Amino acid sequence: MPLPLLLIIFCIGLILLFFSKKQKIAKTFLLLSFVLLFTLSTMPIAERLVHSVERKYLPIMQPAQRYDVILLLGSGGVADPSLPVTGQLSATALSRFTEALRLYYANPGATLVVSGSGFGDLKSHAQLLEELALAMEIPAAKIIRLDNTLDTDDEARIMATMIRGKRAVLVTSASHMERALQLFYKYGAGPEAAPANFLAKTRMGKIPSHYYIPSSYNLYKTQVAWHEYLGRFQNWIKSLL
Repeated sequence: MPLPLLLIIFCIGLILLFFSKKQKIAKTFLLLSFVLLFTLSTMPIAERLVHSVERKYLPIMQPAQRYDVILLLGSGGVADPSLPVTGQLSATALSRFTEALRLYYANPGATLVVSGSGFGDLKSHAQLLEELALAMEIPAAKIIRLDNTLDTDDEARIMATMIRGKRAVLVTSASHMERALQLFYKYGAGPEAAPANFLAKTRMGKIPSHYYIPSSYNLYKTQVAWHEYLGRFQNWIKSLL
């Protein structure tokens, strides 16, 4: 990811600066790490990067579409019994769930499929999503839980067999949608796209000047885009193998 990679470059520069005679190379590494960290943490660069992976598929504005299945991909959380389930799920997971819930209320005959392993946690991510769905009055009979999916490839492989012959819609982050659908296509399934959790939004009003100050949130947006590019590269490598 961007931050640890740039810190590694920075540390190499420091080592060369203090423990070698390669001063020009050391200064180049230090300057490169600073410039990249500064640039990738600014709003124009971060939003352009994340926008490039978010906007291939448009959001569903009219949710009543007679869907049979709503597929909700997992996205992290921690099973902390001292918190309500909304506090245990990540912000990304809550954003995805909100979109899935909107689609479910518009298509009450649909089945909601939730997924995600616990990776050693007390509960799987799918369990947490199921708890939240039940709290939102979705009947247990309308929920299917996939507890052992480790990544998007796992989810696509298992879900593809569940939706054949049915009209299905896939809910995941907008930045993740293209890569997720490519994996579904690989397994012979083609759910419709319902992207959620858009990070790059079109601002119609005046943008405050402080938005242009580098920030960790902008670096997070860069990281999301970076993650998707790495994921696509991984899929390309797998296809070659």
